[in-house]
Amino acid sequence: MKIDIVDVSARDGLQNEPQAVRLSAQDKVDYIKLLMATGLKRIEAGSFVKPSAVPAMANSAQVGEDLKPLQAAYPQVTFSYLVPNERGLERARAIKAKEIAIFLGVSEEFARDNINAPSVEQSFADIAPVVGQALAAGIRVRGYLSTIFGYSDMAFSPDKVAQRAAQLLAMGCYEVSLGDTTGIGTADMTATLITALRDFGVPLSKVAMHFHDTFGRAIQNVAVSYEMGIRIFDASTGGLGGCPYAHSAKGNLAMGDLIHWARVNGIATPVTNPDMLEKAARFMLQKLGKTA
Repeated sequence: MKIDIVDVSARDGLQNEPQAVRLSAQDKVDYIKLLMATGLKRIEAGSFVKPSAVPAMANSAQVGEDLKPLQAAYPQVTFSYLVPNERGLERARAIKAKEIAIFLGVSEEFARDNINAPSVEQSFADIAPVVGQALAAGIRVRGYLSTIFGYSDMAFSPDKVAQRAAQLLAMGCYEVSLGDTTGIGTADMTATLITALRDFGVPLSKVAMHFHDTFGRAIQNVAVSYEMGIRIFDASTGGLGGCPYAHSAKGNLAMGDLIHWARVNGIATPVTNPDMLEKAARFMLQKLGKTA
């Protein structure tokens, strides 16, 4: 029994930390090196959104440049970069990114506020050419789908989530990460959603779950997901982050919590050096002024 893990702390984690704007590209590269030393092989490294929108990600291009030697030396490791549009894809191609991620939502309000699209449908139409161009360039695309358990303008709609997840896969994404953006999901809701995915024909092998721990239910939701066949989870070392434009989006599922749950349940993970994981968390928390 094993799970795969995507560490999102260097992108999704840092983007919502006020002090992250002070981090240099070298700080981030040093942090990513520590994450690699834990055994993690899938790491979000940056984001090519407008610096004015997410200032903490303004030096992502430099981070990508500085990671090139590591990428060449460790081809088994994947650094992923969030790309919102064709301009972002150009920047990802400039650093020879192997993988990009695209970011969409189920909620109409979230699409307007966070993706700057007039509707969910238009946001999917706008990103489709970006996916096509990335695939043509040999770049893998991961899809993020937010607000899966509802939002201020919409109730939980598992069938709608399943439909949009299938749409992302059909677009060319090799995997879809389903985000509990505001942390409102429960174990029952998680089970209902996974059932809807199955009924809609979405392969669970291509689904990752991305839980926030706003109300302390992330690990419960992980457990239900695993029982029902999900084997890929996003987590953030140090529990950093959340979405800067979502209502009540407190920290991501902490990597340490996920690893502890897996160990207790006899489930293997990519993390082969837990001590290094703690070192990585301390390093970044100290950089952010979160520890003495």
